[in-house]
Amino acid sequence: MRKFLLIYNPVSGNASFKQRLDEMIWRFQKLGCMLVLYRTDRELTNLALYVRESEAEGVLVAGGDGTVHEVVNVIVREKLAVPLAIIGSGTSNDFATYLGLADGLEAYIERILAHKTMRVDLGRIGEEYFINVASAGVMTNIAHEVDVRLKNTLGKMAYYLKGISELPKFRSVKFSIEADGEMREEEGFLFVIANSGIVGSFNNVAAHASIDDGKFDLLLVKKCSLPELVALTAEIVSGRGISEKNVLYLQASEFRIAADAPLLSDVDGEQGPPLPMHVEVVPRAIELFI
Repeated sequence: MRKFLLIYNPVSGNASFKQRLDEMIWRFQKLGCMLVLYRTDRELTNLALYVRESEAEGVLVAGGDGTVHEVVNVIVREKLAVPLAIIGSGTSNDFATYLGLADGLEAYIERILAHKTMRVDLGRIGEEYFINVASAGVMTNIAHEVDVRLKNTLGKMAYYLKGISELPKFRSVKFSIEADGEMREEEGFLFVIANSGIVGSFNNVAAHASIDDGKFDLLLVKKCSLPELVALTAEIVSGRGISEKNVLYLQASEFRIAADAPLLSDVDGEQGPPLPMHVEVVPRAIELFI
């Protein structure tokens, strides 16, 4: 009998996945497959052992970007040779949405059973891997400051409202950026280093991004007036793409970034290390069901 390991976060997306868990089990069982369940905790205790002992031919992760981030790190660090399926079920499901995996569960299960996969790039900061985005600057603390009750009630809108309320308080920072050995300095508000085109639940942020090209896309919001910043924010929210005015856009396989003020980074929606930071692309580092 074919076996798959399902890792699920019981609290992601206002605990919505628990209502779909029975459907997942039923769908796989109906197709003659067994689902082995793993309920996440913050440390993913013994997850690598579960993967090995289950002898599963694939791992499914149901949760938001943070849960996916944690599972990806276990798979890569432990050198687990199993493909990963992403069942987006959190408040933010950027990478799953980019791949078109956030909806259509029945069709996705069919592709999983047909073993339709691709290898995608990952980013690495020290010993930490990330699948979608690393960022730092004035907006990166918002995800961690939004009240959990508000997030559960309003979903993504909680982030938008918090971001808009913070716009008048923005102060610029001087960034030093080395991209594939080329140095530059720029004064700005924030930067993101993206693998996919979707960042912070906004579409088409990194218009030229590709998840298997061996490069990540850096976007830095330059210092500008409040009206210009509001206009840029409106472009981002619209999802129709971002004009080059007031934005520095680079593509590279390696970045080194420092700032003249203390800044913490955000990595796949989780709090990351302080700047300076060194980001490397690890080409086609993990296999995903698509």
